[in-house]
Amino acid sequence: MSESIARLVMRTTANNLPLSRDDRPYQWSTTTYCDTLNWSIFRAAQKGSAMQLRIREYHRTRPQGVMNPGAAWIEFKDDEEDTSLKERFGVSMDVARAFLRGEMALPDPDHGLAERAGRLLKDGARPVVVTQYNRLAYNSLDTAVRITADHNLMYFALPWEARDDNDHPSPLGSLLAMEPDVIVEMKWYGELPHWAIDLHAYLKENTREERPSKFIVAMRWLLGETDGAKKRKK
Repeated sequence: MSESIARLVMRTTANNLPLSRDDRPYQWSTTTYCDTLNWSIFRAAQKGSAMQLRIREYHRTRPQGVMNPGAAWIEFKDDEEDTSLKERFGVSMDVARAFLRGEMALPDPDHGLAERAGRLLKDGARPVVVTQYNRLAYNSLDTAVRITADHNLMYFALPWEARDDNDHPSPLGSLLAMEPDVIVEMKWYGELPHWAIDLHAYLKENTREERPSKFIVAMRWLLGETDGAKKRKK
């Protein structure tokens, strides 16, 4: 949506929710997504059901590569048609690298989404695309309502040859696309408060169309299958 509409939405949000404790305002979020050689995760995601494996980093200035030394978050996300389940592990980047190499780097790796992610790695899943953006995030204290606005969203390729076993950051590949608008997302569980019901209705009225996930958009740009968030080419 346009900057002016997003500004109005986030002003209303700020009047009702505190800033997220996990997301510093406007810091750079860099997310590296994995897929297999035959793009099985992407193909499943387009059908509405996929297990995503991604590595997230946060920086004050935009990094020129991924897998930088410091803190990282390994995230597993299981998307179904009407539900989404996510597990998140805060680790050092050394641990994240070890996990991507298939090593037993996480606690209890044989249970939950971690076990499924391990199977994807055995099937050849490796980092392939990257998103970078500035995020402004608010959520309720019980995390039942979360509203985010992403600015300067960019999609990058990550060359296969960048995925070696050394401990150096992997440089970003080609810039695939950059979103001209602000991406606002509203997530919740349970019953929405009245102000949030009105805000959600306003968002629907002022949103051109339902957007697919950042991973799907990035992969479509990578494979040349679409003009970003628009419908796929036939």
